[in-house]
Amino acid sequence: MRLGTCIALELVIFTGAVGGAWLAIDRGSELAAEYLASREAAAATAATPPDAPRTAVAELPQSHLPTQPLPVSVPVNVFGAPDAELLAPIAATPVKTLKANHGGTSLSLRIQFENGARAAFKPEQTWPQSNPRKEIAAYRIDRLLGIGHVPPAKSGAFTITELLAATEPNMRAVMAKRLAEEGVMHDGVLRGELSWWIPEIIDLKIGNHLVDDREGLAMWIGYLQQGVKPPPELIPLLDQLATIVLFDVLIDNSDRWSGWNTKASTDNKILYFMDNTLSFSIFSQGHATNLAPFYRIGMYPRRVVEKIRGLTREALVTAVGNDPNFGSLLTPEQITAVMSRREHMLHHIDKMIGHFGEDAVLALP
Repeated sequence: MRLGTCIALELVIFTGAVGGAWLAIDRGSELAAEYLASREAAAATAATPPDAPRTAVAELPQSHLPTQPLPVSVPVNVFGAPDAELLAPIAATPVKTLKANHGGTSLSLRIQFENGARAAFKPEQTWPQSNPRKEIAAYRIDRLLGIGHVPPAKSGAFTITELLAATEPNMRAVMAKRLAEEGVMHDGVLRGELSWWIPEIIDLKIGNHLVDDREGLAMWIGYLQQGVKPPPELIPLLDQLATIVLFDVLIDNSDRWSGWNTKASTDNKILYFMDNTLSFSIFSQGHATNLAPFYRIGMYPRRVVEKIRGLTREALVTAVGNDPNFGSLLTPEQITAVMSRREHMLHHIDKMIGHFGEDAVLALP
């Protein structure tokens, strides 16, 4: 087992990666490869561990443990009410107010409806890093896996006239300019993704450190090593962090650890899996920013691994299909890449199980 000096050495290497290769990775090159390169070039693997071969999608090794279809279950979430109840009032009445969300470069709006419901609205836009289809797809896959941490989401469509009418008069010209220059409209209608508005959020911390800064990352990665017994009071938080690591590798969300995307409930107990629009590349193993923590932790949540093991292409296609405004939310190539990343994840986890034992590797509930 990796105890004592080995763990210390691994944390030194990891901390260096946080300050260098991991978080300082050339994101411009990654995005260019994803959005501008040919499909064949973008399908290449990324950031494999030292002993893992770079292979084509069809050549990835199959996990050796049997696959069981995902059981039919009622999706649950951490938001205090069923998804249907939270989503029903959104867009059920006319738009009352419209404001731009602060921060970020993409077009992100805040809508309040006449019935009091509130939502974050990410429209179709010229910014490639903010694709509303991907946010809805992430929500549906989250529920398919029984995680329940992505805010409830659905598609919506509004006329430019009604959006501008709901904008404060002194901001109307600015909003009109942004919608015209950044929005992708269809006959005066702006389609997009509506997420249930979480009333209050804070930056998630572990101890006195943010979970996505150098010290915080080193702390929770260190607790998730083989042979380490975390403090019992930290296990619920560590479970959520290990879960988001698996989720982000599966959907290839390359923006999680760039800052501002690890938000939590005001009691610092619930991690919200927000801001998933920079996901679903066609990389067969994923971005280095996701693979780095995946390779460095040594314990995973059993229930999530079992759900991922039971994920089939058919279930995935069904989950991300039939949106009333967008149709299928993911392309066939993106779906193939999800399943490829699934196989790569399971292959790595099964190798660890073969070395340390199932109970040691799947030690989280």
